[in-house]
Amino acid sequence: MNKNRKNLIALISIVSILLIIGSVGFQKYQNIVDPHQAFEKNLQQEKDNREKEGMDENRNVVKILLLGVDSSEVREGRAMGYRSDAIMIASMDLDAKNVKLVSIPRDSYTDVPGNDNKDKINHAMAFGGGPRNKGNQYAVEAVEGLLDINIDYYLTMDLDAVKDIVDTIGGVTVDVERSMDSGGIRIEKGEQKLDGQQVLAYLSNRNAPTGDFARIEQQQKFMKALFQQTKEKGKFSDVLPLYLKMQSKIFTNLEIDQMGALLLFLKSVQSENIELFTLRGEGMIIDGIYYIDIDEDYMKEIFS
Repeated sequence: MNKNRKNLIALISIVSILLIIGSVGFQKYQNIVDPHQAFEKNLQQEKDNREKEGMDENRNVVKILLLGVDSSEVREGRAMGYRSDAIMIASMDLDAKNVKLVSIPRDSYTDVPGNDNKDKINHAMAFGGGPRNKGNQYAVEAVEGLLDINIDYYLTMDLDAVKDIVDTIGGVTVDVERSMDSGGIRIEKGEQKLDGQQVLAYLSNRNAPTGDFARIEQQQKFMKALFQQTKEKGKFSDVLPLYLKMQSKIFTNLEIDQMGALLLFLKSVQSENIELFTLRGEGMIIDGIYYIDIDEDYMKEIFS
């Protein structure tokens, strides 16, 4: 084989490899640009389920369970229990470009995997051994059982990750409802920019007449403010690199291309198209423990 022929074969080989890499990269790019492709399998399954139930409406909706936990390897090593301090479902309509953010009270009474009896829904994470074990799976199953819906994805975030995100974007401005002391940190009433540590204190405080419902309101207000200010500052492009740095503090079954697709989707969502809901119900005492019996009619109304 002469030298020119060898060079030609080598060139063809290199070009072929580049074309293969390019086609894979292009497919990933297409997925990131178009959430419909990134979630194609999930959306088709949802469509099939709706057809089985006799629902004609075809919506491309992605539902993600969002969980906030105080988790660490130290706590797990000491066998210290921890629970989900924030439980939300983000229901995203890819066509209408709107988001429903639904908070679930942590005292909601429901079946919990790992427990023969009904329990508080926020105990599911602890029964599953935390986010590094079966905690996410148990939490998803508990929420699916309570709401009678399918949830294919979860994203669990440690409190330290929330702090890092807030500090990365330079703080978040929140209109604080009341003056509060939490974890040795004093936060005054009124609109102000909170740093990461102050945000943690704000999100955990429930010293109010409505107790945990006050904390839910604070969590929702923070989430919407974080979205608005991240969008205004053009910081969405920083989220994926930040996630890659904090993978020990964030747990999810979303693929990287799906996360990229969601970020681009969220960039197209207007803040007025984010609806906030909180499941409601009646308080009750069983064996001296407080629970909330969730209103099923209101629950179905939200997810219909």
